[in-house]
Amino acid sequence: MFFIFFCNLLFAIILYVSQPKGNQANRWMIVFCLSASLGGLSESLISDIIPELELIGAGPRLSMLLFEAHIYSQFLAQVVSPYAILMYAIVYSDIGRSPIRRRLPFILAIPMIAMIVFTDFYPDITINFRVLLPWAAPYILAASWMMLRAWYCENNRYRRKARQNILLVLVPVWLGVLIFNYIARAIDPNSELFRLTPLFFGIAYLLFIGYIFLSGVFGIRIKVEKQQVLDKSIQIMSSGTAILNHTIKNEIEKIKFSFNLAKASLEKEDLEETKASISSVFSAIESIDNMVDRIRSRTEAMIPVETEVPLVPLIRQAIEAVRPLCSFRGIEIRSQLITECTVRCDGILLAEVIKNILNNAMEAIAAPHGMIQVRLFPRKGGVTIEITDNGCGIPREELSRIMEPFFSTKNNIKNHGLGLSFCYMVVRAHDGDMLVRSEVNKGTSVIVKLPKARIVTTANSHSVGIG
Repeated sequence: MFFIFFCNLLFAIILYVSQPKGNQANRWMIVFCLSASLGGLSESLISDIIPELELIGAGPRLSMLLFEAHIYSQFLAQVVSPYAILMYAIVYSDIGRSPIRRRLPFILAIPMIAMIVFTDFYPDITINFRVLLPWAAPYILAASWMMLRAWYCENNRYRRKARQNILLVLVPVWLGVLIFNYIARAIDPNSELFRLTPLFFGIAYLLFIGYIFLSGVFGIRIKVEKQQVLDKSIQIMSSGTAILNHTIKNEIEKIKFSFNLAKASLEKEDLEETKASISSVFSAIESIDNMVDRIRSRTEAMIPVETEVPLVPLIRQAIEAVRPLCSFRGIEIRSQLITECTVRCDGILLAEVIKNILNNAMEAIAAPHGMIQVRLFPRKGGVTIEITDNGCGIPREELSRIMEPFFSTKNNIKNHGLGLSFCYMVVRAHDGDMLVRSEVNKGTSVIVKLPKARIVTTANSHSVGIG
């Protein structure tokens, strides 16, 4: 049982150190690991540690203190574990919405607290498993179903793979604990079948170790290759040349459009409009120049340069960069920026992400009177940028592949399929996440989530822009 204590405690420490503090799901996983480690500690104290100390002549006061630790560790392990399992699954699978989800931790904790009444703590702990099982079993089974559903319903092939890894690590352990600990003890309070649970934990640890080397799990991956790549799924597009090529393609479109406007303005002898068009050309050239500075010529990897950047001006600047071309195509851009926050990020790369998404939205709109909506709003775990268009949408069979390098839904040889792969890589480099939701003939929403740990300052803005 000391094996369970040590490994779960070590895993909790790894998660705490390696993950962004705003990752709520992994916070609940840490709670589960700590409660499971307390169960291992409790059994180790009563079966190994206290008897050994008594053999070497340790005083009765130390033995009594450790026995007290055994009692309360056992109680916390048995009643907190099902609660932490369910809360992890709820947050991880993103089931439930505010304000209901904000109340769930308190509502679901009621049976756990009630177990105090049904537990005898002295002279030794006696937990009434026949009272514990009727709520612990639904908690664990519901959590297992949520994990299975989250994997099955995931469209993004890379997130689906990550969900599969976590499913295979966790659910067998949960079901093993349910059967051999809770159900077995409810049938026979003196059952020793709970001693089989280390077998399930051992298999889970082996899978975890394998996954962190192969494809990653719980957001953890050990890099064994010299070149640091954010995700194995996007190794092929980490070439700096390909990314720069994609950036140049986007900016060239703006340069051509601006020169055409300048030519028309000169013919009309409108010098002010000509100056504005030429300024747009210089802005596009500067974007290319900035991107070159983010790429190493030898390693072909991007170098994020993090500073404190106000998000609202950055988003507005990205919108203004594409607005002329959108207006020319009859597309209206509306923005609703309801939070004013400063984040620690690479402003140039993040601006390029927003411009890439806006360009994709613009190209998806074929009919006149198109609409692109840009929203910036706070959420409990950080801040969200959402860009929605009313374009052609993406078929379900293609939705799972849109993050793949060199895959494009556009029937145009000039589109290299690097836009969303690049965006995904940048967002992941900022400890964030990117989701795409789409429906054919209705439109697409691209959601960029940045974690709370990235936010330096925040305030309400309620800024609405129409253009």
